[in-house]
Amino acid sequence: MNQLKTSIGILSILLISACSSTTNVYDYYIRNVVESHQTGQLSTGSTKLLFRKIENPSKAQLELVYFKNDTNKVLVFGSHKVVKSFYLQDSVYYFDVTDLYNKVRGDDFIRQMGNLNIFFTHVPAAAIEKFLADWPSIKQSYTMLKPMKETTEEITYAIAYDVMVSFSKTQLGQKPDKAVLWIGKRKHEINTDELIAVFTAFQALK
Repeated sequence: MNQLKTSIGILSILLISACSSTTNVYDYYIRNVVESHQTGQLSTGSTKLLFRKIENPSKAQLELVYFKNDTNKVLVFGSHKVVKSFYLQDSVYYFDVTDLYNKVRGDDFIRQMGNLNIFFTHVPAAAIEKFLADWPSIKQSYTMLKPMKETTEEITYAIAYDVMVSFSKTQLGQKPDKAVLWIGKRKHEINTDELIAVFTAFQALK
């Protein structure tokens, strides 16, 4: 199933004509991967975009989408990144253009340096509920971190096989206000309060 999600859910598109505004393609993934279809039969489902963040200057996107049908309730994670892909130990990783070339400025130049790579995956409602239930202990574990001078300590929580959340700490007293959401080896930064609010809203939807 993971291979199926990857093969259908990844769309690699040259950035020449993309990213001037929001990109609405999550319905392709929901219709063709998340839903089950049988010839000659109807299928019904509900979809709601819970969160979308446009990342400047590349206009990349992070989006979280609720989907539910008669048999399934899932949270869809969409990662739209302007990236350079590299193979490390037989695995492909996607690095942000602005991370690799820290002096890159301007949308036109970024378009020339990288490609827009779109990846989708989804996790069951139970995985989101477990994260929310574990959140107090995650915060406690973060509090216990005691980074030394010029060091960074991190804790990472695996929501699913291809979705992880990381929290970094560089000094005592620091709070887990910022999170890194890893989606299929792609990196997105998000405010922790926003992430918890989205997960809580997803959980409340029936």
